Amino acid sequence: MKKLLFGLLTVFAIYSCGGGNTDKAYLQEFTSDDAEYDIEMEAVGEMPMTRQSSVAGNAYTKQEPTVSIEKKIIKDARVGVEVEDYYAYRQNIDSLIYFLKAYVSDDNLDKNDYSINSNLTIRIPAVNFDKLISNLETGTEKLLYKNISARDVTEEFIDIEARLKTKKEVEKRYTQLLAKARNIKEILEVEEKLRVIREEIESREGRLNYLKKQVSYSTIYLQITQKIDYKYEPVKEKSFFQRLFKSLDKGWKGFVSFLIFLFRIWPIILIGFAIFFYIRKIRRKKKLIKKQEEEKKNRHRPSPKRYYNKPRATKREDKPESNN
Repeated sequence: MKKLLFGLLTVFAIYSCGGGNTDKAYLQEFTSDDAEYDIEMEAVGEMPMTRQSSVAGNAYTKQEPTVSIEKKIIKDARVGVEVEDYYAYRQNIDSLIYFLKAYVSDDNLDKNDYSINSNLTIRIPAVNFDKLISNLETGTEKLLYKNISARDVTEEFIDIEARLKTKKEVEKRYTQLLAKARNIKEILEVEEKLRVIREEIESREGRLNYLKKQVSYSTIYLQITQKIDYKYEPVKEKSFFQRLFKSLDKGWKGFVSFLIFLFRIWPIILIGFAIFFYIRKIRRKKKLIKKQEEEKKNRHRPSPKRYYNKPRATKREDKPESNN
């Protein structure tokens, strides 16, 4: 009985040891698969379920202190003014733009008999935006219109930064996996995923840089208008003889220019005459040959017979003489 119990205990101990090793191997394989799954999910831009559960669990246990977020605002303005002297006002505006560390990115001027219209696109640091707007409002010129728009891109800004941070971490992990790759197939698969991740990172960085520039510099579209009192002034024409002598002079100059042009192209004229006389000679020769052939045919052709119609004899019917 004691030997039987000892044997059963020995078998149970061996089985328990083997089962523990099997569970450890399975756990190691599961954790490695879970790590790869985390990387895939982060590459797509989502958070794995294991992390979501851990974050959700920590949310109940620990509350992070609130952080003040800096607002990211893109400001644009459209302003129209009417001035009495465009050139003096433009000089003052250029000085103000230089003083406020701004610059003109687009400048269009349209001048006619009735008005002078200028459209400026001004890029100005966001901290000096309100200064320039207030200066345009309080000037001596007449304010025609003013439209200001502000666009809040804080949410998009934070979202892009968070996604960039996550994708860069995924890139590092894929780089580590690339160093541990054992064969060519694994290397190609990891490199393909690295290429996709890097393209997404470059796209996000480009969008983020664009938003930073738009936030740091505001845009003002300024229209400057000056009305002009139009006065008709008739054009003074020259006298008849002055116009006549001028026409003769132009005609003579044109004739001389034509002669010079002909002398300049004399080789072409010479070749043209040579071609003309050669073609004329060939045509004459062809006509002469054709004429000779027709004369030869006419010589060997038999002359047609001529028939002369004799006059018919008229028969007279003698009338019987009447016996008197």
